Amino acid sequence: MLDDARYVVLTTFRKDGSAAPTTVWLAAHRGKFIVVTQSVSHKARRLRHDSRVEVQPSDLRGGVAKDAPTYRGTARFLEGEEKSAGLRAVRSKYGIAARAWPILGRVMNFVRRRPQRPGVVIELTLSE
Repeated sequence: MLDDARYVVLTTFRKDGSAAPTTVWLAAHRGKFIVVTQSVSHKARRLRHDSRVEVQPSDLRGGVAKDAPTYRGTARFLEGEEKSAGLRAVRSKYGIAARAWPILGRVMNFVRRRPQRPGVVIELTLSE
C-alpha cells in the first residue's frame, strides 16, 4: 500500500514524546522507504534524537483515511552511495517534480537571503 502512495504522513517524536506529523513524499527502495528533507528541518532534528517513526498513506494536505494502516519503524540517515541511491529512488518515483523542488528551494533561499542548506536522505524500516 505504501509503494503506491503519492503522499504519506510521517510522524516523528519530540523530546517530550509528543507526536509531530508531517506530510512527505515516500519512495520504496530495496524493501525499505526513502524520505528526503533539509538537514535543518524539524523532522530531521527530531529524528536525530529519536529514530522512531510512524507512517500512514495520506493526501497532499495530510488527510488520512479512517481505515488507513499505520506502519511503525525506525529511521536512519544515509550517506555516500546509499544516499545517492535513495535520491535516485525518489527521483524515479516523482520525476520532474523531484528535480524541480531543490531548485525552487535554492531560489527561495536566495530571495530570502538564507544560506543554502544540504539535504538529507532518510531510510525508513517499517512494519505494520
